[in-house]
Amino acid sequence: MNIENLVSKLKSGEISVVEYTKETLEKIKKNEHNAYISFDEEDSLKRAEYLDNKLKNGEELGKLFGLPIAVKDNISYKNMNMTCASKMLEDFRPIYNATVVENLLNEDAIIIAKTNMDEFAMGASSKTSHFGVVKNNLDTSKIAGGSSSGSAVAVSNDDVLVALGTDTGGSVRGPASYTNIIGYKPTYSLFSRFGVVSMANTLDQVGVFAQNIDDLRLLSNITSSPDENDMTAILDAFEYKKEDYDFNGKKIAVISIDSILYEGIEDAVKEDYQLALNRLKDLGAELQEVKLNYAIYANPVYNIVMSSEVSSNMSRFDGVRFGHQTEDYKDISELFVKSRSEGLGEEVQRRIALGTMYLSASDDQKIYKKGLKLRTLIKEELEELFETFDLIVTPTTTNLPPAIDEETEKDPLSDFKADGFNVIVNLAGMCGLSVPVREGISGSIQFIGNRFDDNKIINAADKFLGEAK
Repeated sequence: MNIENLVSKLKSGEISVVEYTKETLEKIKKNEHNAYISFDEEDSLKRAEYLDNKLKNGEELGKLFGLPIAVKDNISYKNMNMTCASKMLEDFRPIYNATVVENLLNEDAIIIAKTNMDEFAMGASSKTSHFGVVKNNLDTSKIAGGSSSGSAVAVSNDDVLVALGTDTGGSVRGPASYTNIIGYKPTYSLFSRFGVVSMANTLDQVGVFAQNIDDLRLLSNITSSPDENDMTAILDAFEYKKEDYDFNGKKIAVISIDSILYEGIEDAVKEDYQLALNRLKDLGAELQEVKLNYAIYANPVYNIVMSSEVSSNMSRFDGVRFGHQTEDYKDISELFVKSRSEGLGEEVQRRIALGTMYLSASDDQKIYKKGLKLRTLIKEELEELFETFDLIVTPTTTNLPPAIDEETEKDPLSDFKADGFNVIVNLAGMCGLSVPVREGISGSIQFIGNRFDDNKIINAADKFLGEAK
């Protein structure tokens, strides 16, 4: 089943929207992976009844008519709480919809549930969620990645056909790899960020999870839009076009295996990556190994930029303007300190502290400014590669999903280590797409394109996956 087939059956009346919505809600209720934070059965069924009546009345129907879509719980939908998986916002109800949600509703979709995630999107395991870790549906002893873990499991487990997440440094592509589905991080600006809780403004982007490229392409066409409420959004609509991608003669850059980005890569990931490279060669691609001079510093640069932006963005969650307010305090200073200490988890507090240090005026923000300079060099280095190469391909992550009980607390930066190939895409504002190499828990391949080369990477992945069938 794909979106086109399902929507066709819903529009024809072969399947009732109400009945299909009930079936989806039953899947969500029975979900044993802790993939969801909230759903509103009454809201969803009321929406479904409205759509069934729309059909009966002969009204014009949207492209996503009756389609249930799960949405990460840092994306605003005014009919459900938005917690960001944090105690700080556990009872918060937004008063407006995110633009990406409004775009889906305008095409008659149903927002069926809000999905679990790392707290305020800070993490790559969902272990930082106030509501508990998300279990990988392919192996419940493993994590599903993060921070968009719940959305990944919702799609991988066939609860819904598609879901939205956010990707700041691999938070869509990593979970997609761990759960063996497709995860897409668009070029920065293609999807509006209005109504999405900011973690790091210059890195965040809404992304899509899907089981096939056709669904991903359709959902992206609807979700992407200009937006006067987001000054970083595109000014003109972007069209996602289905085109046959011919790998014959295409030059593809492969990052040299001695790069520090491969540090700690697991043998199974290497083997699956080699399978993917062999398939690309069989399709006629010309693979050429390249060395990176600046992108090898991607993880520390990401840590600096992200933490600095986190420090700024999180200042609003103080128990007065937003969020949990402590019950016992003597003065306004203690109110702020205790509210934030009680309401925010350890990882969030750690990143705020790091960012505050990086932005300190006492050393003229020396570390932060160096990080910005290196970010520019990383971006320019990748842009220069695209003058010669059509695509860059990498493993999506350097590991398979770790066990839930694996100790990571001794190394607070361990979350970043598997995502070196992902963060270069966010730092440069480019597009990346993770696709499976084979069935089950396995390594994935990432197609990276220059800014606004989104059609190229999606159509290339379509060809790649078609060859595997």
